[in-house]
Amino acid sequence: MEQKELLETITHYYLNSPDFNGISLTNIGLNLDEIKILLKGLLEKGEINLNFGDRHPNPYILAFEPEPIEEQLLKLNKLNFQEPLAEQNDYFILNDNKITCCVYPSKQYLAKIVNPNDYLDKPYTLLLALGEPQLAFRSFNLRVLEFYRNDPRYYYDTDDISGIIYTKTNSGVVEHDQVFLQSFGFAYDKNLENRFLAAFLIDLTKLTSEHQKRWKLEEHIGETILHPEFARESAGEWLEKESIFVGFCEEIKIINEMAKAITGIYLFQFTYDRSTKPKKFGFLIRPTREEYNDFILLLDKMISDNFNRGFFKVKIELIDKDGKEKGTITLLDEWLNMSVRFPDPEPKNKMIRVFKEIRQERNEPAHKETEDEWDDKYFIKQKEMMIKAYEAIRTLRLILANHPSARVIKVPDWLYKGDIIVY
Repeated sequence: MEQKELLETITHYYLNSPDFNGISLTNIGLNLDEIKILLKGLLEKGEINLNFGDRHPNPYILAFEPEPIEEQLLKLNKLNFQEPLAEQNDYFILNDNKITCCVYPSKQYLAKIVNPNDYLDKPYTLLLALGEPQLAFRSFNLRVLEFYRNDPRYYYDTDDISGIIYTKTNSGVVEHDQVFLQSFGFAYDKNLENRFLAAFLIDLTKLTSEHQKRWKLEEHIGETILHPEFARESAGEWLEKESIFVGFCEEIKIINEMAKAITGIYLFQFTYDRSTKPKKFGFLIRPTREEYNDFILLLDKMISDNFNRGFFKVKIELIDKDGKEKGTITLLDEWLNMSVRFPDPEPKNKMIRVFKEIRQERNEPAHKETEDEWDDKYFIKQKEMMIKAYEAIRTLRLILANHPSARVIKVPDWLYKGDIIVY
């Protein structure tokens, strides 16, 4: 076999494999000494790259940019085939480690032979065909998510670190609109000020041509960095922190468990946690007045509308002296004042003020007609309001945690420590 024939074999395998896979050296059909000679020549010409499976657990995909040619040549020279492993037929020895080595055509070579017109309607599939790493990512305007979030035919879920989108069974969605995006995440500019959607090329190639083109129109041009927790998750590591929205929901869950242990009655009518977090309870997709108002409405429903009036009636009159029904925030304040001795009532008072502020923010658009507007200030307003809401709900949990009956309720370490991400 000559270099040209080997290069054609490698390239044909790459371009016609299901996921732009590399071909294992053991599948080429030559002995190791012959392969080494041919590969050395192709490497020196810059026409191939070797993946030794020591940088990513799957050597059959080009996860990252290839190592420098000099490093690849060094490893190639060290590569050995040991007879005891011959029966497994897919392993070599490199630095005393058992590895699988795969070979890929280089970007330089693919640029010469790939016809972009073959991928005219699939811009992200084209990038892989041209040799881009599968775990390279692209960033997009957040509004690309709106189509899937607002269409009930799609399952859309995110914890504001990562997420998934797919077409629901029996949704009636036509074939070209059927989507399965196994994973997406988020990215930021260098100052962590502007938030973007992020997705890896391998996931983007699973989109139909119609949806690849739709995403391409929303692609952000400019340098971005992956959300640090999304990067950790994608590397197979455990998350170190949770999003503030998941934290808020988990606080409600713990508060309800504590309230039940203390009084036998749940404080909240509905319990939330990471699995039941409302679909729109997350960072705004569009910085508009309407999106912001919808978020505040949802936030208030999760707090003041969610308080169980039956929880308070054991100790407190639900009707004021004028015969009017007391608000749930007032009931909470009165119940706490009757049930707890506060050395310093200010944290509790601040919590009540925040709950009332959220209620007031909700009521304002209900009492006046306002036109929708687009302004980045709504991203900032939402973040500031969410931080205050989280601190307030956490304060409520800390108050209840002091009761002897609540000490049996286990609080997850990350929640106890406040390992929360606010971006």
